[in-house]
Amino acid sequence: MIRINLLPVRASRRQEAVRNELVLAGLVLAAVTVFLAGLQIVLMAQASTLTSENIELDEQLKKKEAIRLEVEEMEKVRKDLEQKLAVIQQLNANRIGPVLLLSDLSDATPEKLQLTSLVEKDGVVKLTGLAVTHEVISQFMINIEKSKRFTDVGLNGVEQIENNGVKLKEFEITAKLVKETVEAPEAKAAAGGAAPAPGAPAAPDPAAPAAPAAPVPAEE
Repeated sequence: MIRINLLPVRASRRQEAVRNELVLAGLVLAAVTVFLAGLQIVLMAQASTLTSENIELDEQLKKKEAIRLEVEEMEKVRKDLEQKLAVIQQLNANRIGPVLLLSDLSDATPEKLQLTSLVEKDGVVKLTGLAVTHEVISQFMINIEKSKRFTDVGLNGVEQIENNGVKLKEFEITAKLVKETVEAPEAKAAAGGAAPAPGAPAAPDPAAPAAPAAPVPAEE
């Protein structure tokens, strides 16, 4: 009977199988290494891109911050100019206001009525004067109410007086001043220092009482 020793063949097959496994493991390891290397390269490229984008965003943020600060500065300048213009307009209104007030009162005063004093306080004007009849006083109040500078016109009282044998009515009227905006032509005239029209009387201080008026002759 012939006997064949198969141990070397089996050992050779085991060695061959081990070599194949080692080769396969090496290939897998090489593939994993290549994959990781490629992944690292991709991640580094993405990180570089993100870094560049962050730098660009930082620059844009800095530019926008500079623009925001410039806008805030311009807004401050605009508000400051508006406040200064408001002050100038108020000064112009305060300067022209008494002249326009006296002009309206002059236009509203009937022939047989004379104002003796004008006092303004906290937007309320108190007028005192002399008139021939109650009708003249009523007409004066109607004329004042038609003016755009007065409101809430009221008669406080009327007293009968006699001056040099002439009977007159001494009255007291109060009215509220209406807040108004100075119109552009008036403001320009005030800013340019325009002189009053020829023959226009100088505006007296509204707070100072006027000198007593001469008696008005009675109606015949």
